[in-house]
Amino acid sequence: MKTLETTRLILRDWADKDLGCGIHTDEIIKYLIEAKNNYAVVLKETGAVIGTIGLNEDADDNEKRRNVGVRITEQYRNVGLMTEALTEVFANNKGKEFSWFCKVDDERSRHLAEKFGFEYIKTFLKVQRNEKEEPSDYYYYVLKL
Repeated sequence: MKTLETTRLILRDWADKDLGCGIHTDEIIKYLIEAKNNYAVVLKETGAVIGTIGLNEDADDNEKRRNVGVRITEQYRNVGLMTEALTEVFANNKGKEFSWFCKVDDERSRHLAEKFGFEYIKTFLKVQRNEKEEPSDYYYYVLKL
């Protein structure tokens, strides 16, 4: 993926040097290094990986859309860093469609989707993403840039 830069962040491909950063397991990071569909969100000031932005397969199997998935370490939440990062990602993807998939009770994720203008489409009922998670309802949003 193309490296992007904001005032406080660098968004770049995952690399071997990111193993052990704590955002994902090393197994997932190794996959992301190969897949090249997720940004490592790096704080310019320290060079630390503080989050991730994924542009993955759409949750509703629409081949034209990429699903946006985000994660940021707790100490960097609520200071506008993910907003800054997503603004840059979307500015570099004009004309594309994105989806957002989040648990019904995840107010932070819902707020971020709505802040960027994602439109609620439907609710997936009792989705279980893996065998370790309990089934949960998810909201599905779409954004056309």
